[in-house]
Amino acid sequence: MHMRRDDLLERMDAIGRLVATKEGTLMLLALGSIGLETDRLDDYSDLDFFLIVEDGYKARFIDNLDWLAVEPLAYQFQNTKDGHKVMYEDGIYAEFAVFEMVEMPGIAYTPGRVVWQRDEALDTFATPKVITHPSDAAHRYEEALTNLYVGLLRERRGEQLAGFELIQVSAVNNVLLAYGETSDPFNPTRRVEAKHPDVITFLEQGVLGYGRSVEAAAVILEHIEARHSVNAVLKREIERLLQA
Repeated sequence: MHMRRDDLLERMDAIGRLVATKEGTLMLLALGSIGLETDRLDDYSDLDFFLIVEDGYKARFIDNLDWLAVEPLAYQFQNTKDGHKVMYEDGIYAEFAVFEMVEMPGIAYTPGRVVWQRDEALDTFATPKVITHPSDAAHRYEEALTNLYVGLLRERRGEQLAGFELIQVSAVNNVLLAYGETSDPFNPTRRVEAKHPDVITFLEQGVLGYGRSVEAAAVILEHIEARHSVNAVLKREIERLLQA
């Protein structure tokens, strides 16, 4: 069941209203498409947010999810020490983390939308000081080349799944990062088709699935060679493994 855009926004606001009644809460910060990028919000979106609390209150809000009870929760899974993944009875899905003020300076995240805050002085937390700096294209291509080499070693040893991960996931991700700015600084695959439509043909030929990593590696190597100078010895060894 797909949720309408307004349902997601209202659910986020409702959580904010309930959070405001709880002792120890400081800010509810919405991230991603429910945050500052609501123009992207659609039937396939979910809720992603941080709850910032006073020092000493973190465990209370992780162990007791009463602050989310604006509608019945049907599913909850604590996926990290900082938060949960949850689903409401009506199908709205959310991922969240709870942080104390003292933790915030060291947390990497994209700027968010303040749904609720106890004090305007907390505005600084809406824009993180930790910024991710993308590596240059040459660095990413070199990473991808070594992914190909090690992945082919795994493949030839019979470790097809490990080879798949290095060749069709890690190497491809590094190629995507070489294109420059990504829609999501933490995941280069997000919205890549819209941001870099020219990469779709490469993806169709370089992401072929389990058992086809050698074929994919040949395509990825050719793609990199057209854009980056490949070390002759490394290329020789990759090609040797391609033909093994």
